[in-house]
Amino acid sequence: MYKRDTVSTILSIDASDNLGAFGMQADIKTAASFGVSCSSVVTGIISRDQNRIINITSISPKDISSQLCAVFDSFSPDAVKIGMLTSTEAIDVVAQILIHYAAENIVVDPVFKPQKNNGLNSHDKQLFDRLKSKLFPIASLVTPDFDEALAIASLSKLESSKDFGKLLYEKSGAKAVLLKGGDSKSEYCTDILFTGDDTRMFRQSRIPTSDTLGAGSVFTTAIACGLAKGFILPKAVRMAKDFITFAIQKGLDLGLSIGNGPLYIFNK
Repeated sequence: MYKRDTVSTILSIDASDNLGAFGMQADIKTAASFGVSCSSVVTGIISRDQNRIINITSISPKDISSQLCAVFDSFSPDAVKIGMLTSTEAIDVVAQILIHYAAENIVVDPVFKPQKNNGLNSHDKQLFDRLKSKLFPIASLVTPDFDEALAIASLSKLESSKDFGKLLYEKSGAKAVLLKGGDSKSEYCTDILFTGDDTRMFRQSRIPTSDTLGAGSVFTTAIACGLAKGFILPKAVRMAKDFITFAIQKGLDLGLSIGNGPLYIFNK
């Protein structure tokens, strides 16, 4: 293995999305916007339209292992973004190989539950438990939305916001947790970063649009790009927050689609 001296790199471990709104295609486009080279390990193939997932084809753990080892035998990525993993065996393989190669700056976007209105329902509790036990402990950052954060904290609903961040951080087992606020109904979109000794809020006015397909995935990848460039975590999150706000606003201005459409994931 060798480290490059010129271009920062990330590795996307994610599913292929035929619309290119999230998953590996969005990861590659996001990385390119930051001048970061993105390698990829395909974990599944998603067939979907703008409103629903039609089918998910899983890639075998053996093939995932082969892809991962080939990447790390070639070079050591500066950061790793992990998205959809479709089986406990796949999670085990990814964790084992990342530990073996001492991968750095691992960012996990925990896709484990049905997402609203898209039919994704294959990530049951067993899959989530394996994700939490195998990948969260080696992660530099985990980026759940609110429903995912409740599951991480072993709560069915939030009775009180007091000490929720501390509970979420402790239950995750990761070095840091970013609670993504994109799904909230408030006037502002507020993301909250929890670490062992600090809590930081990243706030922007909410943009009135439904064209946010893939926003959570792109946000997570943008953070990985910042870490790959050597930024400290809060700076990487701030950079990613600015980028995702721009991408949503620019997509709205250009009218890229009608309804639940994609972001504008390109250079400014």
